[in-house]
Amino acid sequence: FMSRAELVERYAEKSGHSVDDIAFYYALALYRLTVIIAQIYIRYARGQTQDSRFARLGQVIPLIAQAAQDVATGVVTI
Repeated sequence: FMSRAELVERYAEKSGHSVDDIAFYYALALYRLTVIIAQIYIRYARGQTQDSRFARLGQVIPLIAQAAQDVATGVVTI
């Protein structure tokens, strides 16, 4: 598999599109994923769904949110 950087480079090469703002879009995708997972988890926590696999999502939410913040602030680069 290609690394994240290789994938971005290949996309830019093949599409001809600029990837100067790729970190913004990566951070945005991580934030959106955080919201989606949080919505699923809150439904589980409220008893609106019974799938026990959702119980662990509460632990994942802050990890993905932190990853998004790290990308957005430049702590992690692509």
